[in-house]
Amino acid sequence: METARLPTGCVVVGVDAAQLTDRALDWAADQAALEERHLLLVHGIGSPLSVGTPWSGLGGPDPMQVFSDLQAAGRAVLGRATTRVVTRHPELVVHQTVRPVDPRQALLDVSADAALIAVGSRGRGHVLSVVLGSVSEEVAGRASCPVVVIRPQHSTEPRRGVLVGTDGTAESLPVLCFAFRHARLRGLPLTVLHTVSDVEPELEPAQHVLASSVAEVAAQHPDVALTLEVARGTPAECLLALADSMDLVVVGHHERGTFGRFTHGSVAVAVLEHASVAIAVVPVVADSLATAH
Repeated sequence: METARLPTGCVVVGVDAAQLTDRALDWAADQAALEERHLLLVHGIGSPLSVGTPWSGLGGPDPMQVFSDLQAAGRAVLGRATTRVVTRHPELVVHQTVRPVDPRQALLDVSADAALIAVGSRGRGHVLSVVLGSVSEEVAGRASCPVVVIRPQHSTEPRRGVLVGTDGTAESLPVLCFAFRHARLRGLPLTVLHTVSDVEPELEPAQHVLASSVAEVAAQHPDVALTLEVARGTPAECLLALADSMDLVVVGHHERGTFGRFTHGSVAVAVLEHASVAIAVVPVVADSLATAH
């Protein structure tokens, strides 16, 4: 049944009729169960005005009837998705909402009150279908909460857990915290990457910076198997060199202000465009620097 008043703190997943959303749905359901949160299924159908525009004029279908049919179809899609979720996790509380806006806007509208958003993807560099468009530009870059892009799983080879980059500044802290928490919840090892330019003669100073920047968060998650790596090159190219062997790559995105190298939007876009695994894009805002823990 559709939820009239949406709760806060949900794991949110964008759902459409394509089977490609099933992996995102399963991932989001697993995440909600691990975090003991409610799950919110979101389906956007567009506004009555946008639905009616192609059929303006005499003799065409009634736009309001078309809109009503789309609402009914959306509820059916969410009904099937709910059945899949409760079969997988009978204990989960599942909410549904069919929104009279573009699907991208539907996800953005709920992001302020969400714990995170999961969306499906066709694969490397192309985010799911005509209804979701580009996550890197439309959802991940504007959402108020972390956005996780779930790719199709083509390889059956073992993967190496979670990968996150840090530049050793406070701006990387929310991204580090997300990565550590995800690794702990999923029982995965975590690799934290720091980069230096090709012209820097020694790696030892960077290794000290990396160890110091991670120490406090690592102490809060002693059960996470941790690897610290320093590499030469740009953050994007060094992350991508390791990305395809991972379960999840975590990057930061800051829309305005001064960017740390690992929280610059261009790094997030590059990873979204070229990596073939699940990507978490964590918003970095001033308030998060004061409250991250």
